[in-house]
Amino acid sequence: MKTKLKRYMTARNARNRRLENAIHGIRHGDEFEREKSIEYLMGRPNKKTVEHILPLLQEKDTPTRMAVVEVIKKIGYANIEAIDRLLEDENEDIRVYACEIMTSMKSPETIPYLIKALDNGSENVKNAAVIALGEFKDERAVNALLGMLQDDQWIVFSAICSLGKIKHPSATAPLLQIFRKGEEELSLAACEVLMDYEDDDILDKIFIILKGWSKKKRKRYIESIIQQGNENLFLRLKQSIGQDLFEHLLTYVTFDKAEVIPILKLMTHFKSKQTCDILLENLVKMDPDEPEHFEVLQFFASLSQIWKDNIKEYMCEGDEYALVIIKACSQEKINIPEDVLLASFLTSSVLVKREIAKNAAVIVQGEGYDLLKEAVRDPDGHVKSYAVNSIGAMKLKKLEGELIELSKSGFMDVRTNAIKTLINLNQSEAKRLLKQFVKSGSIDDKKVYLAVAKNITGDDNFPLIQELFEYKDEDIKKTVVTVIGNFIDDERYATIFQKLLQTDNIPHEVLKIIKEKRLAQFKPVLNKIFTNTKKSLWTRYYALLALGAFEDPLLFELFVKGLNDENNLIKIGSLKALSDLKDKKAVVFVKPLIKDKDDDVRSTAEFVMDSLRDS
Repeated sequence: MKTKLKRYMTARNARNRRLENAIHGIRHGDEFEREKSIEYLMGRPNKKTVEHILPLLQEKDTPTRMAVVEVIKKIGYANIEAIDRLLEDENEDIRVYACEIMTSMKSPETIPYLIKALDNGSENVKNAAVIALGEFKDERAVNALLGMLQDDQWIVFSAICSLGKIKHPSATAPLLQIFRKGEEELSLAACEVLMDYEDDDILDKIFIILKGWSKKKRKRYIESIIQQGNENLFLRLKQSIGQDLFEHLLTYVTFDKAEVIPILKLMTHFKSKQTCDILLENLVKMDPDEPEHFEVLQFFASLSQIWKDNIKEYMCEGDEYALVIIKACSQEKINIPEDVLLASFLTSSVLVKREIAKNAAVIVQGEGYDLLKEAVRDPDGHVKSYAVNSIGAMKLKKLEGELIELSKSGFMDVRTNAIKTLINLNQSEAKRLLKQFVKSGSIDDKKVYLAVAKNITGDDNFPLIQELFEYKDEDIKKTVVTVIGNFIDDERYATIFQKLLQTDNIPHEVLKIIKEKRLAQFKPVLNKIFTNTKKSLWTRYYALLALGAFEDPLLFELFVKGLNDENNLIKIGSLKALSDLKDKKAVVFVKPLIKDKDDDVRSTAEFVMDSLRDS
């Protein structure tokens, strides 16, 4: 019995010492010690802990007091009576702390104490108690708060906000009365709180009152409603006061662009040319590359039924306006007469020209021939390229001659686009041109062919590929291999691949394509290449990567053998291949390489060991 008592006393003394140490840490410790003490005390929510740390609220040191408040807010529920006693303290700050602590505790047991604090005599304590009561959806709290609506202005303001948190039905009539007849600040607060009820009957009453006021008087109230960003609320207000609401909106469109976006969105509910003009004026001042520009463009485009009859007028305003109109017309698929577009194209900046050429197939009203004939002659490569795409989309065969000329010289991307379009409009002429490029053209001509080879059939490509297969330029040879890879299912192309794999200098592009497409028919050849130590290091390495892509368990022994290769690159490739197999038998072979002399081999081995453990 004595032994048990002794153990109990020892444990109690140890707890007391830890509590004393924690209190000492709160009072005298550095930032780290204070944080550790706070953590310890929060983990001991009991009456004793609360009793022992409450006296620290009397300390003059602000960080100490704040630390105690932080702790008590978390554990005060363990000793509510002690917190209540704080409300009787002669120090006003302590009484305010008590209300703040009860606010955080959110315990219904504290409601009577908070109600009692309303008669405390101190305005600060009274206000703190009013704020705390707003945390309780309890009729006692509601009745107490309603009783404070005749108090001083700032107390009434806090009571309105607390009633807004509770949203009790009994508060609506008194709040409506304050909204109707109270001082402006209190009336505004009551208005915001009542709108948060989201009750149609209450909203109707608010809007009826607003409608009866002068524009000047209701200005701040409408501003408050607008700033809430609630579109449904806005529409109800619009229904109540009509066009007057638009006049209020006009006062906000000069704000910073980030703030004006929601206002512009609300303005779209007033479907008028004035709204369109305002949206357009904002758009031309924005950077077209910024997301805000795109968002406002959507607003403007949505009103196309209003502005579509004023397109010519808008486009004559200048480049910025024309750019917006063309984008909006493209989005809404609205046609612009070709003569209007052509006139704009001939006099506009390169940005507008690009936009017109890019969207011609969607927006031009008419054949488009005159416009696009002019566009393909433009010196800007982007304009030419966009125009070529539009010619293809509109199937303008009358411009085949221009496409042929563009295919023969100029920017590579324009030439490539032109020949692609020509393939769609006149395949026989395009094939004739490509044959000419391959047989007697320049290196750039051959590159143009290779860039569009996937757009014609394997049959059409094969004689041209055979021709280029013997070409000496290394860049051409590499691209030829890529084209062959696109048609690898064709036996003729697969045969070329087989021949390439038999050569002394195997193009690495061949091995990369086998890897990317996982061409299993070449697996035996890859095996031979990898195990042939006479092959170049990089050839063996790319063959190994291709083999690893198959994730074939039958290759396990081959990859293990690669771990003993004299070259570190092969070791690393083999390690990665073993990792992809996810076979835990590899652990015994990989583990020794964790101690390898080479840093890269060692780190790769460690990674593989981790991945194998997790698999």
